[in-house]
Amino acid sequence: MGSNDQNWIKRARWLSGALIISGTLNIGFLTTFIYMVLKEKERPLPIEITRTTQKSPRDPSANLNMQQLLSKYSTLSFQELMVCLGNSDHIESGYTKRDLALACLVSFHHFNLERALGGLKLQRRTIAFTNSEAGEKIQLDIFAGLADYQYQAISSYAKTEKWPLTPQGLFFELKSMTPPFESTLLEAFYLTPEFHFLSTLFSKSGVSLRKESLALLLSEGRWETIREYAALLRSTSEFTPSRRREFLLQLVDEESRLAARLLVKLDEEIALHQFDDEQILSLLDLLRDKVPEPFVKTRLTNPRSDQIWKKAQKAVGTPMEVPKKEEPLKELVAPKQIVHTVATGDSLWKIARKYQISVSALQEKNALKTDRLRPGQELIIP
Repeated sequence: MGSNDQNWIKRARWLSGALIISGTLNIGFLTTFIYMVLKEKERPLPIEITRTTQKSPRDPSANLNMQQLLSKYSTLSFQELMVCLGNSDHIESGYTKRDLALACLVSFHHFNLERALGGLKLQRRTIAFTNSEAGEKIQLDIFAGLADYQYQAISSYAKTEKWPLTPQGLFFELKSMTPPFESTLLEAFYLTPEFHFLSTLFSKSGVSLRKESLALLLSEGRWETIREYAALLRSTSEFTPSRRREFLLQLVDEESRLAARLLVKLDEEIALHQFDDEQILSLLDLLRDKVPEPFVKTRLTNPRSDQIWKKAQKAVGTPMEVPKKEEPLKELVAPKQIVHTVATGDSLWKIARKYQISVSALQEKNALKTDRLRPGQELIIP
């Protein structure tokens, strides 16, 4: 019995030692296995990743020189040029694409750059380029060297202002509209120096005109006349009846019907006795059915050319014998051409419809090779 107990104890000790050794080995193998697995995860997988980059569409103006780019920009709309103000790519001679876009915005769309930058006087350089489509030489002012914050101010001004235009641009907008004019446009035009000086001319010479009537009168003239007379009044301060009469007569030469009515109403005696036959004929043509009867009857009782007698007789509606004159008659002045000034948003179709002519006739009369128009461009109406 004692020997059996001893054998069992020996076997138990041997089995315990074997189990301890086996457990130790298993723990070692398990630890090694876990370590190898973790190390394999840290190693990057040998997989080649190919990046697919989507090519951006190529800028069609990327390889254009400055002359070609100006020709392209000169045909763009106001909004299209505003987008180009964000492109600061260099072109040549130190100019960037946004410099050229801004130059076209100012020259062709009459953008009020000075007001957009708070009245800051800017340095400008004048360059000339030839429009490749129209073949005309154009002078452009370029405002180089503007900072990013100034271009941001320009963009903000264009987005917030209803009419971000110069006085000339506002005038062209008026000229392109059919009365009654939009109130916001009128309010903007009233603030221009040109309107101020010409309004002062009428008020100080004893004539009370509503602002709307004066704006309508000015819209029947040409911008060059408006600008020149405003500059003259600014420098001389001659707000006199004679200067007012001279201004109205200039507008009559530009076929303003309202100017003709005002001239006869305000200066009838001078018109009766001091105007020559050509001026009287212009007045009668413009007044048409609104000729004051005393003015017409006075023409019939004064020696004038046969043309004036016939027009006066037609206006008064009373047949009278035309007196014979020994000296040769003056020929009628050839009818003046109708000139349309292109405004923002105008197209050949829109202009042709306004004057009831065909687009082809309009293109042929003005030798237009394309249908692109620029604001401020003048077209002769056939």
